[in-house]
Amino acid sequence: WHLKFLGTWMDIKMHERLKSLDLSISQFAIILILHEKNGLTQVEIGHEAMLPAYHTSRNIDKLKSLGYVKRKRHESSRRSYRILLTEAGRDLAPGLYEASESINNLLLSPLEESQKTEFLRTLSMLTAHINVQT
Repeated sequence: WHLKFLGTWMDIKMHERLKSLDLSISQFAIILILHEKNGLTQVEIGHEAMLPAYHTSRNIDKLKSLGYVKRKRHESSRRSYRILLTEAGRDLAPGLYEASESINNLLLSPLEESQKTEFLRTLSMLTAHINVQT
């Protein structure tokens, strides 16, 4: 319940930050995934973001209409496209990292440095465990 509560609080805060950019949390995640691994396929993005295929497709369409991503035919698959950040998408990414970091800092502000380090280490372990399970 605590993780769900914190996750919901963070979703609300991120939604507030992203509203002015006309972005959803899923679109935010897709931009940051592509910022780190540009040129993934839609399927790969969906897997990284843990989004169903239809949701991934809709979000990529929206990001394309906003000018943040473009599709490029996959070099070895006639049915696939690589999704690439445009210059506007690359320019947007640093501000998205900053927004995320400020919300993380707000959440972690009551903790001492050693507690923050341990909390983040534990979250990383749990995330790695979940990634192994899926």
